[in-house]
Amino acid sequence: MTRREFIVNGFRAGVVLLGAKGVYNTSRYQLRLKKITLLVPALPSSFKGLKIALLSDFHSSLIVSEGLISTAARICMQERPDLIALTGDFITGTNEVGGSAKVKMEKGDMKYINRCVDALSTLSAPMGIYGVLGNHDFWSGQGAVDAICDSFTKKIGVIWLRNMSVRLQRGDQEIYLLGVDDYWEKSCSLLDAYIALEAEVVKILLSHNPDINIEIEALRKRIDVVLSGHTHGGQVVFPYIGSPFLPSTAGQKYISGLVKDGSRQTYITNGVGNNMVPMRYNCPPEVVMITLS
Repeated sequence: MTRREFIVNGFRAGVVLLGAKGVYNTSRYQLRLKKITLLVPALPSSFKGLKIALLSDFHSSLIVSEGLISTAARICMQERPDLIALTGDFITGTNEVGGSAKVKMEKGDMKYINRCVDALSTLSAPMGIYGVLGNHDFWSGQGAVDAICDSFTKKIGVIWLRNMSVRLQRGDQEIYLLGVDDYWEKSCSLLDAYIALEAEVVKILLSHNPDINIEIEALRKRIDVVLSGHTHGGQVVFPYIGSPFLPSTAGQKYISGLVKDGSRQTYITNGVGNNMVPMRYNCPPEVVMITLS
């Protein structure tokens, strides 16, 4: 799916849904805490019980308030995670087609970046806060990308995993946390993130777009867990049908929740905010708390 198709189809879906009686509801404000346990067979014993908070798709903008994002941060901190993963789309910025290199940051982008970073300023975790960027962050231009990275690093201490990995250590045991740029960007490089890592070590990948699984399969790389957002859980989901519009080449497969591809497990969160239209239906926003076992 091209960027143009993404935007045009999203707009059409929004128009149809806005005209559908009863589709708009308040569920976009009803943040839920979702707790899951992931069984990772090769997990070192010292990492058993590791709690990872997954937050994504804040979309700080005219239709997503600072209050909603700060509520997500409060819910997260009540659970005292060991590590926090932020998987992109901090702002909506622009939907202009053309790629980050051709788009200039709008004046309003900085306002919404500041709102987002202020709302998440209460976040902290003993093993760190790690982030990757989403398609809307890139679409808002290089200036917005730089501002997001700089602001979140200075104010919250976010460690950006832009096609790289970091070692997480407990005692004499270790696992690796990897991250890539958005899958739709040319700068996305799983190979760079994976470089010099041993196949046997447990690896957790942060990728805004769950379609990164396509590249994982193509490159035949071992990844134990993928943490993603991007789909908003469909944002508008009809019983028995699913979401009429999903920005994924895999159809409804990576819409939300836990998906298994052999031994690899991908968890896709519904995210916090919303895009295109100010609504969610049958798909509440969420903060996800993942415990490894």
